[in-house]
Amino acid sequence: MTFHRSITLAALSATFAGAQTASDLANPPGKPTLDQLKEAALDAEARLPAAAAPQKGYFTITDAQRERLTKFLPRTFLKLTRRERLHIVVIGDGMLQTTVPSGDIDPLLTSFPGVFANLLANQFYFTGDVRVLRPNSPYTAKKRPMMGPEIVLQPVAASSMVQAMTALISEGFQSTPDLVLLALGFEDGISGTPLGDVESSLRSLIGAARARKVDVLVAGPMLQAAEPAEASLGLTRGVAGVLREVSTDEKVLFSDLGDLSRLIAPPAELAQGYRSFPVLVRQYQSRLIAQPDGMISPASAELHMTMGGILFQDLMEGSPEMPWAIEKITGQAGEPGHPHLSAEVRNKSKTSLRLTVLPLPTTAGKPQDANPEVTIPPGASHTFKVIYALSPSFMANELHVPLLLISGSTSRIENLKVTLLPAGVTVSTRTTFNHEGIFNPGFQIINPSNHPLVGSWNVSFNKQQASGKFTLEPEARETTVLKLDLGLKPDAPLRQKMPLKLQLDLNDQKHEFTRQLEMVRNLGLKQATPMHSSDGKESTVKLQFDADGQKLFVICDLHGLDLVDANGHAFDATLYLDARRYGQRLTPGAVNGIRIHGKAADGDATVEKLSPWAFGTGYAAEFDEKEIKALLSSTPDGLRRLTISLPRSYLYDHEWALNNGNSQLGVNFTLRAAGRSLFLTSSERHPDDAESLTVLELTDKPTQRATIKVE
Repeated sequence: MTFHRSITLAALSATFAGAQTASDLANPPGKPTLDQLKEAALDAEARLPAAAAPQKGYFTITDAQRERLTKFLPRTFLKLTRRERLHIVVIGDGMLQTTVPSGDIDPLLTSFPGVFANLLANQFYFTGDVRVLRPNSPYTAKKRPMMGPEIVLQPVAASSMVQAMTALISEGFQSTPDLVLLALGFEDGISGTPLGDVESSLRSLIGAARARKVDVLVAGPMLQAAEPAEASLGLTRGVAGVLREVSTDEKVLFSDLGDLSRLIAPPAELAQGYRSFPVLVRQYQSRLIAQPDGMISPASAELHMTMGGILFQDLMEGSPEMPWAIEKITGQAGEPGHPHLSAEVRNKSKTSLRLTVLPLPTTAGKPQDANPEVTIPPGASHTFKVIYALSPSFMANELHVPLLLISGSTSRIENLKVTLLPAGVTVSTRTTFNHEGIFNPGFQIINPSNHPLVGSWNVSFNKQQASGKFTLEPEARETTVLKLDLGLKPDAPLRQKMPLKLQLDLNDQKHEFTRQLEMVRNLGLKQATPMHSSDGKESTVKLQFDADGQKLFVICDLHGLDLVDANGHAFDATLYLDARRYGQRLTPGAVNGIRIHGKAADGDATVEKLSPWAFGTGYAAEFDEKEIKALLSSTPDGLRRLTISLPRSYLYDHEWALNNGNSQLGVNFTLRAAGRSLFLTSSERHPDDAESLTVLELTDKPTQRATIKVE
């Protein structure tokens, strides 16, 4: 018998019409028995195709996913599987910035950490949602008033990797988190934070988290595409490379949110580099929120959604493979300051790979020569060579070069870390406080090769010369011992910036390196100090500090500035204070600037919310910004003055011994007004880095010591 997928009672009756027996006589003629109906139904059911239920993308965890989550986030995974409340501290910079959604929902919920947390909640919780923990927030903390286990996001703002551990200790650990999501490196890449600082800061943060038994997830920085795009697109890739390398070494999960292959898909037919690059740039720029020139363009809501998905996929599955692999990265000595770099690109796919390869410039230098177009057969490799022109101030034994690879609709910026030959140079001394006159910058010459290196060196500084010879065994290094007279005299300028030059003679070639040395004498109370202008022009604006037993005063006389209201205010000022104790202040740390803005008319200025670590590593308090007074006033002769006063009680970790030269604060002050940018002291280091500050002695008779910075 053959049954169709749809079987009716009439069809079954017809099938058994001729099967009458004695036992069937009790039934009406032509009607099957109940047992016959059951047997026919079971036979028909066995012939039906199996039901194809749609596969669920949540709740079910594969063995591979379970192993991955247990490896990278063991404590987090345990809480998720138990459907318990999960607390995530998000330490992030400007990369978190997004538009405020309608309904006053907290913007963190629509940023990539919020998208990531929502995907986690959907994966592991039957009910529940994501809540933002932001004290005194005007925003709604949840999208929906759902009951059930929650994932709590606690945002901790930090502007640099240098601040990361300070932010975690001072604020992040106060709520006993289960997971730290580190979303830093974006502003570091743009501002040029030394990669050594990025590395040491990340290792310190991971160590601090592990000591508290807290999981860590590192999100690599997104890309910036300000015009000219070729100069900005690769700025964050060196930082991303360091974060990836440290995360791999420390066995921490790293997710690259600047992976172009997962962010955009330009048309595949634009194969030539000169055609594909502009299209690629425009496509990525369309996913940013356009800003005026000179300002960082934050990610759009669409880009945040994509980055949150990338973070979730990398946690659950790992990142997808590229059709190519970068291997055998090497550097060779070319003309001085122009190393030759090479990298072997292997085609991992089963079809020919047509590649456009474009090396991108960075603050360390820019490419001068490269062969951008190549077709690589399946399984074959091709060696790309690039001549890179280094900046005269570049001193390192390694160079990070961003390399943009485009194949059809797939693109990615790879970070190449190249060891420089024939020698590398570093400076071990960066910032020295309370220096008294004789200085050793700590030039270190490195032999990265596998054969001995013989040469000579010459150092010149402020009409002083020093020279010597060296012989370095393979992979050895040598630090030159110098005694440079800084000329610290009572009549010397308060701030000086001078070139510090090193010349290496190797194989009849001269390799020259230049660093700037900034020397700022220790400041004292009641001492009017000229501020400097970023345009190099003379400034008549003066700054002075004062103090008593109850307050610290900062007084800025605005000589020569015609204040005019624009965009809601006439001036923006930032005060940086490192108020750790003397011994602590001489060690690395971070602060968070106190930001003040106001209108052109006399009256109170606005002091923005302070972070718990505003006054240095180790501070952890809720400061009421209303206790800090900022007043713009005028004297009868027309002088404009900005006066800022801080309560002594806010600097609770400081010894505060007035008239003592060793009772010190780290200080800096910046002012933007009347179209000018002014500063007390400048540094290539991040402005929130304690080593970028200078010294204020709490006495009106300061010593002849100075802060020395090599940059």
